[in-house]
Amino acid sequence: MKIIENELKNFDKILLKLLSESDNQINSDILDFIFSKSKKLRPKLIFLFSRAFNRNITSEIYYLACAVELLHNSTLIHDDIIDEAQTRRGKISLNKKLGNNLSVLAGDYILSAALNCLFKCNDLNIIDIFSQSLKNMCIGEINQYYTKGKIVSLDEYINKSKNKTAELFKASLLSLMHIINLKNYIKEIESFAVNFGTAFQIKDDYLNIYCSDNTKPELIDINSGVYTAPVIFLNQKFANTVNLSKDKLIEKIRSDSEIQHQTLNLIKKYCDKSIATIEFIKDNQYKKEIIQIVENLYKAE
Repeated sequence: MKIIENELKNFDKILLKLLSESDNQINSDILDFIFSKSKKLRPKLIFLFSRAFNRNITSEIYYLACAVELLHNSTLIHDDIIDEAQTRRGKISLNKKLGNNLSVLAGDYILSAALNCLFKCNDLNIIDIFSQSLKNMCIGEINQYYTKGKIVSLDEYINKSKNKTAELFKASLLSLMHIINLKNYIKEIESFAVNFGTAFQIKDDYLNIYCSDNTKPELIDINSGVYTAPVIFLNQKFANTVNLSKDKLIEKIRSDSEIQHQTLNLIKKYCDKSIATIEFIKDNQYKKEIIQIVENLYKAE
């Protein structure tokens, strides 16, 4: 991403320095995990919104971006332990490499580094924002665990997606508004983050069923009894979907173009909502890039 290339380079340097200060025995594994094919989407949005509002990237903004990236990676490690995942980002997962015990500690260590970055943002509002979001993220994961093997309603699925994924986008951008002192736009930015994060989670679920090059193992959701939007739409169309074998369920979903289009339309619905919320931002190259990121979500690939 050329327009924030310098910001991302500086971000990498700061993040590497923060994590290299430790002498723990698995630090090289942690660094390899964090810097391995990460999209850095949350930091990118933080930098793009900062520039879209014509703000310089201060040390507090860099610390916020680092905190968000660390929190995201911490949740990925814990998710992989729960899912017993074998791979992540095309490489062997940390839990497979180190075992569950050390992986839990690695996730906790990264979480502690994230909290340290949040304190360096010098705003107690940010601590409050993230504490609420982390609580909601945990609620989303807990509720998902207790609905494994069940096909929930579309509304329940959307609420889970908001808790699991949209909350961290929301915390990131609301915190940014506090740092750059644009609290008048908090409502609009929160709406953008929640709708974008929801679309992002639905797209991730879509890819896990329809594509084989996703960052998590193909079909891990269905194989672990977590039924996402395509399964919900199939269940609305045919009775007793939950009684199908996994192979038959996957076959029916992938052979039904209507289900695929319904899922893509659901993604587009939340993408359109997120774009509409930032119409107030003056047109510039950074806003254009934000919109492009959103629009990329409802492409079939």
